[in-house]
Amino acid sequence: NMKRLQTILITGSLPVKLNIVDLETVSPTLGETFLQTSILVGLLSLLVVGVIIFIRYRTLKLSIPIMFTCAAEVVLILGFASVVGWNLDLAAIAAIIIAIGTGVDHQVVIADETLRKDVGAQHIDWKARFKNAMFIIISAFFTTASSMAVLYFAGAGLLKGFAITTIAGFALGVFITRPAYASILQILIKED
Repeated sequence: NMKRLQTILITGSLPVKLNIVDLETVSPTLGETFLQTSILVGLLSLLVVGVIIFIRYRTLKLSIPIMFTCAAEVVLILGFASVVGWNLDLAAIAAIIIAIGTGVDHQVVIADETLRKDVGAQHIDWKARFKNAMFIIISAFFTTASSMAVLYFAGAGLLKGFAITTIAGFALGVFITRPAYASILQILIKED
């Protein structure tokens, strides 16, 4: 059967038109090494981002929730990819990295906006500050989603996977992890 199928594919005598979008082969040993290296690099990058966030805020009280939310976002994106049945190729991994990096940026926007001290201005409550932060974040989400939608419809192969993974990662972050981080931040602010 394999030889027959190989002959059909080589000669191009399929009853339907076949477009080969991508063809990759990874040996099992190389794939296992790639997986271990990816996990190590992911943990290392999480640690580096955590150190930078700690330097920015000088307190673990804000740094740890940002890193926890970032890790939860990775789990959400990978879980969503698993449920949908996506193959995680390099473009999808790049999209996940972009979504996580933007997620950290959005959490910094939330923290900065809600902790900002207005000199000489009226006292603005937490909800109003959070709404300001979410306006910035949702505007960025729609801008990114619209550009990725264009890339999805105009692109082919890897570009489609990159676009859909980026949109899914941003959507999960904006509608799940950003509000979750804001709730954690609100609890932390009340404790002070």
